[in-house]
Amino acid sequence: MKTTTMNEASIAKFVAAWFQALDFHVPIEQAYGLLSSDNLRMHFPDGEITDFDTFKQWYDRVTNLFFDENHYVNEVKASIDGDVATLDILVGWQASMWEPPQPKSRRVSMDATQIWTVRASEQNSFGMVIESYNATAAPFVYAPGFARL
Repeated sequence: MKTTTMNEASIAKFVAAWFQALDFHVPIEQAYGLLSSDNLRMHFPDGEITDFDTFKQWYDRVTNLFFDENHYVNEVKASIDGDVATLDILVGWQASMWEPPQPKSRRVSMDATQIWTVRASEQNSFGMVIESYNATAAPFVYAPGFARL
């Protein structure tokens, strides 16, 4: 496999594309294209993801629970070592959520610190895939008055 040169600009575009995919609830196959197919490790508040099957279970759940989502990437710090990079990401997230049979939806607004590992890959046009993803690297910082997960 041809190696891809990772740099801060290409990493920032990739991170933005990932969060845009989540905001728009892209088809699952499009999301798979951004994930490692052979060494995936993701940690979310509601569980661990280790392959495409467990990712699909998580994705189906969250895309049916959350709507009107907006992720705002506030900061990406990258430590690049050849074809692998460790990312320290600060992302703001706002979303509405509705859990049947509740009469109304609730709005979440928070900042999250995430730690990712990405590696070079020809699997997509960004030249990298997510290999590990810790969505709970630090406690969430909720905006006052908004719902909590």
